[in-house]
Amino acid sequence: MYGDVVIVLSTVLRIKRTLDGAEIDWIIWDVETRKELAIEHRRRAEWRKAEVEAERFRAQCVPIAAAASSQSAPDRMR
Repeated sequence: MYGDVVIVLSTVLRIKRTLDGAEIDWIIWDVETRKELAIEHRRRAEWRKAEVEAERFRAQCVPIAAAASSQSAPDRMR
């Protein structure tokens, strides 16, 4: 669950050789924030995709509904 945080911390620690508590806290906050942003971006992309698919479905239904109602109407040309 926190493997990504550990990987980032170990990478930064290898580069800097030392980290204080504030730096560790900031790294954890940054990794978790980026993960949440990625989840939110993915959620919004899926929502936009669902909206496009719904609009496409509605557009297909309108002509079908219009054709069905014109066929069921009685012939007024008698």
